[in-house]
Amino acid sequence: MRINLEPIGIIKKAGKCSEILIYSDFEQLVKNMMSKLGKNDGDQHNLVVIHKNRESGDLHQVQITKTHLIDRVGNILKVGKIDANDDSVIDVRLECNGLITSEA
Repeated sequence: MRINLEPIGIIKKAGKCSEILIYSDFEQLVKNMMSKLGKNDGDQHNLVVIHKNRESGDLHQVQITKTHLIDRVGNILKVGKIDANDDSVIDVRLECNGLITSEA
């Protein structure tokens, strides 16, 4: 079964890290996610990124990657390295205490 999903952003390689550019239509997603983070900047926050799987030999349409949030500038999330480039982002969720948030 094929499902058509609208992307909310795109993944770009940025040196030893990756950047997730969230499209401006979905900027509220980033604001909601940041409001759930603790005030302590020393904490390491994990993200679960659901993105399109570009491997043509793989039957799966999407890939789920867990990474850590390094920084945020506007609607750009700098994260740990993701093995993807120019992949469409379908969803980004914040992991808090081992649980994935129901809405970011």
